[in-house]
Amino acid sequence: MINVALLLGGPSEERGISLNSARSVADHLADGTVRLGEVIYFDRRCDPYAISPSLLYCNTPSDFDFKLDPGSRLSPEALADRLRTVDLVFPAMHGAFGEDGRLQALLEEVGVPFVGSGSAACEVAFDKFRACQALGAHGIRTVPSTLFTRDMPDADVDATLAAAFEQSGKLVLKPAQGGSSIDVHVVAGLAAAGGVLRMLLGRYERVLAQPWMSGTEVTTVVVDGLSGPVALIPVEIQLNNMSSDDEIFDYRRKYLASDDVHYRCPPSWGLDVTAEVRGLSEDVFRVLGLRDFARIDGWLQPDGTLVVSDVNLISGMEQNSFLFVQAAQIGLTHGDILRLVLRTAARRAGTTWEEPEPADTAATGQRRPVAVLFGGATAERQVSVLSGTNVWLKLLGSSRYLPRPHLLDPDGSVWRLSYSSALRHSVEEILEACRSGQRDEPKRHALADPIRKRLGLADAALNAPASPPERMTMDEFLDRNDLVFIALHGGMGENGTLQAMLDRRGVRYNGSGPEASRRCMDKYATGEIVGELADEGIYTARRLRMETPAAADAEAVAALWGEILDHCGGQRVIVKPLDDGCSAGVVPLGTAADLGRYLRLLNAGATRLSGDEFSLLTSGQIIELPTQRGGHLLFEEFIETDDVRVADGPDGTDGTGTGGTGGTGASRLTWGRQRDTGWIEVTVGVIGPEGHMAAMNPSLAIADLGILSLEEKFMGGTGINITPPPTAPLGRVQPEAVETAKTRIARVANALGMAGYGRIDAFMHRETGEIIVIEANSLPGLTPATVFYHQGLAEEEPATPRELLERILDLAVAHEPSGAQAGRVPRPSSAPAEPDRHTAVTH
Repeated sequence: MINVALLLGGPSEERGISLNSARSVADHLADGTVRLGEVIYFDRRCDPYAISPSLLYCNTPSDFDFKLDPGSRLSPEALADRLRTVDLVFPAMHGAFGEDGRLQALLEEVGVPFVGSGSAACEVAFDKFRACQALGAHGIRTVPSTLFTRDMPDADVDATLAAAFEQSGKLVLKPAQGGSSIDVHVVAGLAAAGGVLRMLLGRYERVLAQPWMSGTEVTTVVVDGLSGPVALIPVEIQLNNMSSDDEIFDYRRKYLASDDVHYRCPPSWGLDVTAEVRGLSEDVFRVLGLRDFARIDGWLQPDGTLVVSDVNLISGMEQNSFLFVQAAQIGLTHGDILRLVLRTAARRAGTTWEEPEPADTAATGQRRPVAVLFGGATAERQVSVLSGTNVWLKLLGSSRYLPRPHLLDPDGSVWRLSYSSALRHSVEEILEACRSGQRDEPKRHALADPIRKRLGLADAALNAPASPPERMTMDEFLDRNDLVFIALHGGMGENGTLQAMLDRRGVRYNGSGPEASRRCMDKYATGEIVGELADEGIYTARRLRMETPAAADAEAVAALWGEILDHCGGQRVIVKPLDDGCSAGVVPLGTAADLGRYLRLLNAGATRLSGDEFSLLTSGQIIELPTQRGGHLLFEEFIETDDVRVADGPDGTDGTGTGGTGGTGASRLTWGRQRDTGWIEVTVGVIGPEGHMAAMNPSLAIADLGILSLEEKFMGGTGINITPPPTAPLGRVQPEAVETAKTRIARVANALGMAGYGRIDAFMHRETGEIIVIEANSLPGLTPATVFYHQGLAEEEPATPRELLERILDLAVAHEPSGAQAGRVPRPSSAPAEPDRHTAVTH
């Protein structure tokens, strides 16, 4: 067994992605041959702390940063002592400090072997301008770059910028030292560019101006092979849903589940072009002196020219990242590719360890098959992909359940997925991979075989051999499976339709039955039941249900707005579709103009709305709208909550110059500076059999503008959830209020008839524990960092994410279906999409 230290965090805006990457590394190396000996977190000041592995399941470092006690900060000597106890260090840090050579220099000084490139190589490769110079000296074409520095005289800045515009009518401005997605701006025109450039120079010492590139963006992971660098199969990046031709592959497209981007792997072009891309990527790796693994970004221009745009020294490692997508194309699981990288670094350090034991065929046969179903046609279908693939990956490590991924096609059919086809960005992208699987197989085979040979991988070592996905009808799916894990959100998956079908066929499934599912999906019906519990300190917001109005003129909209305010109270309301998911179409409205705009978009069949058009949304915020126009809308009272923030400033403030309620490190919790109402927003997981549901520890949900956005709920590294709500001295919540609220939440779940598991969102009074129920989710998100996992780990008897999922399935198995085929003898499960060798790899 090899003992590994995992490093994460750092000062950059990619620290949340670092947490995602570290979580993946920890999950997928838990195979009995790798021991996670140390988890070291570096805060925004780059101060190191030893943290519990359970914190890896937080959504963002801000969930726990403010809790860190400066007294537990590791001194340089203490950090060195801890690192010297392990065999190998795995840095999972992105951006400044993690990739610029400083962390690597620290590790070299301590004298511990680590994964990744050395400090000298990182220092050059991380600086985009220096990397371009180094590559250009070896004849490798790069995107032309003009360098601006903070100490340049204004006249020189203006003249240099004007010269850059002479070469291109549109420029891309970005930090010379930074990640590939943060603070990247497209500018057209000298006046606009000058303002953005000076803003960036206020933040960074060095800034680049590059011409706007046309063509196709491509990214390629390169790993060290037995005799030099080996490029995996490149990913062709296609941007969708562009509102203008200035849009780029930005942070939102990269990390939020959506159909705004498609990854084509193998790429659509011919084998000769792919070979050229791979060869160029290997040359970059070699010239810059990189080690173990890296990701090379570039452009295939319309004339066929290839240019390099960026070098990522520690590629992101979230569950469907480029690293894992490309590795799966050659038959490697998440754990396989991570072990390959570890093995290379360990070999360089003279360390070896045992390989995982081959799969025990008998043991695999004893695991109960479970079909994990995700996708569908709703506005939350992409979040369903994240939930479903995460459930599948985590249950691969179960000794009792054997998961197999399935996609619900929007047309109602079902696809049994291969390992590689499941690791896609969206329902549409998975469908594209399914439909092109047979056509692309010769190309994939021609590319993968030589790569495996160069990496020394025998066919028997492949845990995720590729095979084409299989399409089936819903009836065939139900015939083949006697246990289904529903990971759908909204639509037929949550409104009781699928549950009723499963009951009729005698198929066991997770979560609530048809009636409770239908009740929870109908937000008005939920409120009616909750309204009967007022004597118990359980309330519902003032609300108004109405048929979705047809398009109306300004006068009619103004009259409707007045009626809504009279009924709901206040000057702001929340509008939401009556029977859709927890995020689709949920918008705060502050004016009659907001209402009119919202109704026009719904009636026009728009798929999303932009925050730029609404008074209470942030600029650039996107709200997905229901895929089908519903018959009713629900307007609810806007509940004012305490103003709670995590101040991430380097002085422990939020920029006002004053401290907050609690925390003495680089971050601090501020409470009630602008609003002190006594109410906070919480989200609470519930679990148990019907009639005996119990509430877990609540999570305090922090929203930027009083309502949680899709990004805050589901985008990797975004959205703050503090579990449990902080009490003194860090916060203002009374411990008794938390316990009282848990009792009341469980009461709501049982009143609604929920079963198995679920999540209830509510406003909680921090002193009395009274609650105002927002909604009940019968199939809550189970994405990699969902609050459901935080809460399970915060229980008196902590449960890991996999243990929680197994508990959910245990409850499903124990529940006797009530349909016509109740108690049926389980039929043989569908054959796996590929041989079950990968099931021996625990996650």
